[in-house]
Amino acid sequence: MKRFRTTLILILVFTSSKGQNSQFPAGLVFGPKAAFQIAAPKDWTLDNKAGLDSGLPCVLYLSNSTWQHSPVIMYAKIASPDHKTVKEFTEFAYAEWKKRDSNFVRERLNDVKIAVGYTAVVYKYVGGPYGSFEGTAYIQVPNAVCYVVFSARNEADYHKYGEDLIKTIKTFSYRPDYIGYGGN
Repeated sequence: MKRFRTTLILILVFTSSKGQNSQFPAGLVFGPKAAFQIAAPKDWTLDNKAGLDSGLPCVLYLSNSTWQHSPVIMYAKIASPDHKTVKEFTEFAYAEWKKRDSNFVRERLNDVKIAVGYTAVVYKYVGGPYGSFEGTAYIQVPNAVCYVVFSARNEADYHKYGEDLIKTIKTFSYRPDYIGYGGN
């Protein structure tokens, strides 16, 4: 298994370094305190390069589009180590958005049971400087918060594709073996 994992990593690194393919069936997000993996739902592309200019190494967009032009997008991240719990991080994030848009609205949706031992806390957000409709799933792991954001430019697309956020987080896998991978 270890040999297979090493081979897979080398294939991904080699493919990425050649610049020929940055799209994969699953994405690994890692940092100094946590690491997790997700997969793209049907008709979505998971890309490890398109969002790098925005500091997003794991982005998803509709397969018939691009990161820049897709009417809906997703991205996966790990919260700053300064925020160790979902409650702490969501309160911080909400306060920051409220500073930018006093009409910014959040609504807590139903929690979603995902991987064994994990539950995603899901919020809907409307407004902000981009006037977007977003769903964000937060997953508490030891010492960190992992999250996946789904963003739509309008309410119709939010409702049309919003369930894809749930499909994505249901593929969540905590990967402590990759914490600090690559010197992070």
